[in-house]
Amino acid sequence: MISADKGKVAELKLHQKNKEPAPKHRRNRGGTRLILFVCLAVVGYMIFSLGSQISYLHAMQTNVETIQGQMEELKQKNTALREEIKKIKSDAYVEQVAREQLGLVKPGETLVVPTQSPEAAGSQEMPKTPETNKQENPFNVRDKNIYD
Repeated sequence: MISADKGKVAELKLHQKNKEPAPKHRRNRGGTRLILFVCLAVVGYMIFSLGSQISYLHAMQTNVETIQGQMEELKQKNTALREEIKKIKSDAYVEQVAREQLGLVKPGETLVVPTQSPEAAGSQEMPKTPETNKQENPFNVRDKNIYD
């Protein structure tokens, strides 16, 4: 039995020596790094693109809010102008403008123009130097127009 055991051990050793070493599966580290680099580049581009799109979206939203504010202001101005047009087209406004700015009166009415009192007229005049007063008004007349 001992010889049988020795034969098995020798056979086992022989078998191990004759056995070709199993090829080690080496991964190609250069290829793996290249794939990793490409993946990182794609992810980086996606993040950059997403960030730029978000900033563009934010700018557009701010622009929309600004334009909406301007639109509201213009709507208010438009409403005020429409009310003013209605007011201007009314007969009462036309009559008021004709009386105040044009001095028109209705038939049968008399136009009364208030005049200033001599004291108020004297206080509103510009003070003149004695030399100009003598040259322009030698007779010390207050008004030059005789029809006042």
